[in-house]
Amino acid sequence: MFHQENANKCFTKVGMAAGTTSTLTTANAAQLSIMGKSVLKAATSNQVTPTTDAITGAAFTPITAGRTGVFTVFYDAAGALKVGQGQIVENGTLAPWFCPQDNALAPVGYILVRCNTGAAAWAFGTSNLTGPPSNVVITYVDCAGGMPARPQLS
Repeated sequence: MFHQENANKCFTKVGMAAGTTSTLTTANAAQLSIMGKSVLKAATSNQVTPTTDAITGAAFTPITAGRTGVFTVFYDAAGALKVGQGQIVENGTLAPWFCPQDNALAPVGYILVRCNTGAAAWAFGTSNLTGPPSNVVITYVDCAGGMPARPQLS
């Protein structure tokens, strides 16, 4: 048995950052390969973030105080923003696992959300990326040429 990595990739650093409130901005165009097809997604400003998981179709699970969660950011062949929620873990433990990858989506990076003591529950797509809210730390990581096995916490 061998590990088969998703062949869909982003070959550029998109420069993810918070837009206004719950939106996402990318500073650079994304050169993608999805199922062997080359796709160019223009840079975005204040792109609306989804409220449901692209992998499961369910609403995102809120991250509560004392926990960290990871969200993989994808684009599909039409250039639509998609997000998948990975594992939520207790703060101070190992890095959370990413969500499964979908053959129709190319990952461009991930967003780590850490809710420290006193943080209100934070949900992707509805809670602010801007700010961020009190006691919430949000880290944006661009990935080019594939995703790491697990999020890098430092």
